Amino acid sequence: MTNDHPRLWLAAAIEAKSHRQMYAIAIEIAEAGTLASPEIRKAARNLARSLHGVIELPIADASVLAKADRRFAVLCELLKKAASGTPPSFAA
Repeated sequence: MTNDHPRLWLAAAIEAKSHRQMYAIAIEIAEAGTLASPEIRKAARNLARSLHGVIELPIADASVLAKADRRFAVLCELLKKAASGTPPSFAA
């Protein structure tokens, strides 16, 4: 896997200003197949799953959005590592 896609996704993530934009990035990554590592795809799926039921609502529960924000932060960290060429670390 080259670092091009994680860099592009990371740039989009940095520019994301709304949960809808976060959701769109997550869906793109989740559907990227081998262009993203399994860890990155899993993080993207987790984020998309958090937002799926509320993304079209005019207002969402704060706890749902807070959970999505935490998952977005995890995804961003994985993208930073992938873009820099740092291999992912596995939890012990």
